[in-house]
Amino acid sequence: MEESAEARERELLQKAEQQAEAIRAEARKRADEIQQATIRDAERSVAIERNKQLYLAKGEIKEKSLRGREKIFLSAFREAERRLSGLRQDKQYPAIFERLARETVSAIGQNPFVLHVDKRDLELCRATLAAMGVRCEVIPDIECAGGLVAASPDSLVTIANTVESRLERIREHKRLSIYTILSGG
Repeated sequence: MEESAEARERELLQKAEQQAEAIRAEARKRADEIQQATIRDAERSVAIERNKQLYLAKGEIKEKSLRGREKIFLSAFREAERRLSGLRQDKQYPAIFERLARETVSAIGQNPFVLHVDKRDLELCRATLAAMGVRCEVIPDIECAGGLVAASPDSLVTIANTVESRLERIREHKRLSIYTILSGG
């Protein structure tokens, strides 16, 4: 009987050991699965964060590039303004003024108009209009690097043909093509 009890005990211990080993194996399997899932989640998180940082860095680079192009663009036009500010001293200025006056008078048509000029151009304007056979009131009430402004008597229609207005039109009209050049395209 004692032998049979000992055999029974050994059998129960062996079964308990097998069950414990099965539980340990299942625990190892689950731990591996959890570990693999955690690694996959971490890798996804790292990839998402990397992509986010990459996207932000690219955006920052584009923004800096755009600011740099804008700075160059504005600098170029400031330099153009600086150079054109001395246009009156150029010996070609009377011919330039005449072309501006002809364009302006042609654009205003047969309607009555008043010309606004810089006081430094008053005599040149009068001489130019006389040579063109145009009669109108000339008012020296603007400051500009050169050119003139025509307006209807009620000032509802205004045509600015000054160095500054032409430069501004060029700035807006050529902005895209200048940016394309600055971008290397």
